[in-house]
Amino acid sequence: MNHNLIHFRWLGVGGIELRASNHTLIVDPYFTRVPFWRVVFGHLHSNHALVARHIPRCDFVLVTHSHFDHLMDVPAVVRHTGALVLGSANICRLLALSGVPANHIREIDVGDRLALGDFRVQVLTAGHSTFWGWLPFSGPLCPDIRPPLRACDYRMDRCLSFLIEVGGHRLLHCPGPPLPADVLLVKPMGTRLHYESLLHSVRPQVVIPVHWDDFGRSLSKPVRPMLAPSGRLIPPLRRIDPAQFKHTVEHAAPETKVLVPRMFHLYDLDELAQQI
Repeated sequence: MNHNLIHFRWLGVGGIELRASNHTLIVDPYFTRVPFWRVVFGHLHSNHALVARHIPRCDFVLVTHSHFDHLMDVPAVVRHTGALVLGSANICRLLALSGVPANHIREIDVGDRLALGDFRVQVLTAGHSTFWGWLPFSGPLCPDIRPPLRACDYRMDRCLSFLIEVGGHRLLHCPGPPLPADVLLVKPMGTRLHYESLLHSVRPQVVIPVHWDDFGRSLSKPVRPMLAPSGRLIPPLRRIDPAQFKHTVEHAAPETKVLVPRMFHLYDLDELAQQI
């Protein structure tokens, strides 16, 4: 690998990895993929061996919000790599409860500008998907919370997005404010009008859908799209269709390329547009 290049990996769910010459930054790593029945009824335990297998090194971890499918594997990443984790107040408290040392935790908020090795990061506000108007697991943490944690313990105080600059590239991860960027990473659950407005403002060269796979399905099985509200009475749920998302984006912005990424595949950002 040419270490002067910037590389990108989709880690599944909302997770991404960016590798620069001297540092690696990860957003929302989640590999354990707890099955649905345990999410509802049981305690959650990170698969440390799986985390170590997929994250050989990491210097910085950004966490968008404190739901379990974004946060629960982060303590294992820190134990394996010694990374610094940055997130909201709830995130910081949950990390401390999980045994992460204080010097590996930093609280951040909207408006912060971060210098993280090779990376420059602007912290932005973001919204979270709702399910028929319901926002799952939100609000302050329970005052007597103790490990082992349940899914409902991972309560969200706020949702963040990030504008990441590295090696001449600007990446907008799961946007709040639609700032100009070369690469847009977005959950493919919006309407056609939403994407038209978003693409008009961001004007990306490349759009990459993330957080569209079934995050209760083991990594040992083939990738399968997740169920999401259909917007119809019957059926109320449908599986996200990345191919339809690609068609929608390319119709709204013909000059924009769409990459439906292969999980864990290493992409060179300089060649990304030509590879698609």
